[in-house]
Amino acid sequence: MARGLSRDQAQEKNFKKNAGKNLGNQEGLSATQRAERDAKIMQEKAAAKAAAKAAIAASGDASALAAFEAEEARKRAAKQAAKEARLNSTQEAKAQASHGVHIVRDLPIASEPRGEGATTKEGKPAKPKLTAEEKRAKAAAAAVAAAAAASAPKKKAPEPAAGASETPTGNQSTDSEVASLEKEVNAVDLN
Repeated sequence: MARGLSRDQAQEKNFKKNAGKNLGNQEGLSATQRAERDAKIMQEKAAAKAAAKAAIAASGDASALAAFEAEEARKRAAKQAAKEARLNSTQEAKAQASHGVHIVRDLPIASEPRGEGATTKEGKPAKPKLTAEEKRAKAAAAAVAAAAAASAPKKKAPEPAAGASETPTGNQSTDSEVASLEKEVNAVDLN
């Protein structure tokens, strides 16, 4: 028997075997229609749950309300445990577990800290956000400080041509340059 014939026979056999099974969308709905239907069902369930909780709260029965809250907490814990089990059953998680690595997934992902008293992950106070004017003033002050300390980067002197006499180049900041920079900084309005 040729290989092509056996492949055709296997395809026909699988086609006959799967002909009676429910494969995929048998409702005649598009993906958006199914999504809308499912969203409506979930909204109805949430509304019914909120109404049941409101009814229990309105009845004034504290023990029934506590039992309702305990049941909700148990369901949330079971859902979280199932999620953790799914995440830990991957090959990567198993490999990390064999090396003694445990990933803590319940920590919140911290965005950039803001507000008074905000701290970074290391516990250091967060840097304040500067306005554009404050940034310009800070840069100008840094330039003046660098010029006053004569720590401006020095340019390399070009190699003198053969036979030319070596003369020193004036790369140091002069007092007039420092004074002009100070005038520029004073001209920046900080308000």
